[in-house]
Amino acid sequence: MKFKLLYFGEIFSNPKKRAQHIADIRMQFHPQLKKLLEHSPWDHLSQYMMPGATKSPITTKHIGGIDWNPIITPNLKLIAELDIQMLHPEIVGVARTDVDNRIKTVLDGLRCPQNEHEIGENTPKNIGPIYTLLDDDHLVTKMSVNTSHLLSKHIFPDDPHKLNDPIFMMIDVNVRVVEGNLENLPFMV
Repeated sequence: MKFKLLYFGEIFSNPKKRAQHIADIRMQFHPQLKKLLEHSPWDHLSQYMMPGATKSPITTKHIGGIDWNPIITPNLKLIAELDIQMLHPEIVGVARTDVDNRIKTVLDGLRCPQNEHEIGENTPKNIGPIYTLLDDDHLVTKMSVNTSHLLSKHIFPDDPHKLNDPIFMMIDVNVRVVEGNLENLPFMV
């Protein structure tokens, strides 16, 4: 089962307000994942994505007054393989292109927060559950990263925040079943 996630914005290696920066990244992925759950086979999982669902393969987490719904969880016996295409404004090979720390930041943005300190202060609390790709980043078993030079940031709509060093990422997600069960049977296609 494969799908793509897109991201456009800044990704800092060691931001001063790390929790908020990660939250901003999460919020770009949230509407894409919410839309994914409208399509088969993901749509059958939405019945489990509510607090207190019985026998749920999805673990809705209530952290910081917000319900979080990761779609790849240990209970569902799914893992993810990621192929990341990262376009950034720096010339490829220049020392300031800190790819490894940016990828760590992106992985944190793809996973559910583990405690209240990982939730940004501006994370909306009244939009219903927030969807994340991963329950935890240990569910990523394979990853490749390709970087290239973003030749022009003007192909994207003007941003009111006037981004200094925008990054465009296309993340190919390959979802694999670790152990078959009734809940993950549709993902074995």
